[in-house]
Amino acid sequence: MTSLKILVCGDVEGHFKTLFTKVGTLHQKKGPFEYLLCVGDFFGANTDEWKDVKTGKTAVPITTYILGPNRREHLRFYPEDSSEIAPNVIYLGKRGVLTGSSGLKIAYLSGSEHRESSEFSFSRKDVTELVARASSSAIDIFLTSQWPKGVTKYAKSPDNFDSINTGSNSVAYLAKLLKPRYHFAGTSKVYYERLPYRNHQVLQELPTHTTRFIGLAAVDNEKKLKWLYAFNITPCCSMTSKELTNTVGPVTECPYGAEECNSQFFYDMSSSPGQQKRSASENESYKARKKQNVNVSQESCWFCLTNPEVQKQLLLSIGDHSYITLAKGGLVQDHLLIIPMEHVPASINLSDSAEKEIEKYKNALVNYFHDQEYDVIFFERNFVSPHLQLQVAPPKKSYFYIEVVVNKRYSGKLLHIIEGNFPLQFGRMMLANKTILNVPDRVDWKECKISPDEELRAAEDFRQSFKRYDFTRN
Repeated sequence: MTSLKILVCGDVEGHFKTLFTKVGTLHQKKGPFEYLLCVGDFFGANTDEWKDVKTGKTAVPITTYILGPNRREHLRFYPEDSSEIAPNVIYLGKRGVLTGSSGLKIAYLSGSEHRESSEFSFSRKDVTELVARASSSAIDIFLTSQWPKGVTKYAKSPDNFDSINTGSNSVAYLAKLLKPRYHFAGTSKVYYERLPYRNHQVLQELPTHTTRFIGLAAVDNEKKLKWLYAFNITPCCSMTSKELTNTVGPVTECPYGAEECNSQFFYDMSSSPGQQKRSASENESYKARKKQNVNVSQESCWFCLTNPEVQKQLLLSIGDHSYITLAKGGLVQDHLLIIPMEHVPASINLSDSAEKEIEKYKNALVNYFHDQEYDVIFFERNFVSPHLQLQVAPPKKSYFYIEVVVNKRYSGKLLHIIEGNFPLQFGRMMLANKTILNVPDRVDWKECKISPDEELRAAEDFRQSFKRYDFTRN
């Protein structure tokens, strides 16, 4: 079993000599340490000490990973052409998962929460991208600059700390979903080591590992609050389930519930900045249409990314208002779904921005499959369906709609208005016919399941081959 020694630092704020002198001493006396991980503001108002780091005059004793900027004025320290911004100092990036040679997995999210992503902030797209990348494996360490909102629930709060108004709902959502063993954050200028919390419901779910949240103060702060944290960790991949679930000492319930995670940031996708404003009558019509999906909540919807049970290993591409995923139990190898972030039952309920983005996805897929020497069929069933799986024309009744694309041209658009009963698998039944795909044994998707590992490989294969067509990566 491989045990690693890790150092984590709070906001450095340009105090590089203090930081690296302290780290060098610890590395010699109590090390060796594998990494130094820095959260919060790495740079500060004074840039003199950074020049010495860049030239090597101030030595960086161990590999140091840092998060991205939280402020516009710090952008100039992060060159676009290299992740190593100084000798032994590596910028992790906006969001992602770093896997070390030992198998240690470190998830990270840079910046502060904002509705629109920028070089120094993150949006819901960055959050869903991180979910897609991190959900297929256990996360050992999670690094964020912002604290998760509500983290002090069920535990004692730091003195003189506003635990109600401090923190990010998005970070709380990620912490709840990713279940890291350690979560470190900065920017709040206090030190706080919370009691470990459970990631399962007692007597309702199988026991799993706990999470420890540690908020770190700024380097060389006047109050002498702790800003450097040292600990040992064995990567999840080297531990048995019994070792992972073994806990010593008191633990609490998970602090993140519906109140912390069901924020407008995730659940009101209809009013993105820049979207055209509706008239009063259009707003009333839009609200009325949204009420159609009340029978199935987003928390239990198979297609809402906010549902922790969503099969995220199948995700292929995530836009601002929609995403592409492999179909579960697909008819053929590249059977896909285009799904809006909005929890709406049909294309007639889509916002303008979501409708436009879905059209961009369709065009991208037409080009992609044409280059693979395939034609395309798009279809949607607006019948007993809580969450739209494709955008189509706007009739007012339940309908089934199909589009056929031959040689990049839409050669057929067929609409059937549903009255009374209708076979829910009609689209699959039609395509599975011997005269089209010739897979009659694959009508029922439940009989076509493959293992999660096979799904993960299939998704990665498609993701790589579709990469140059994917407008969300441009």
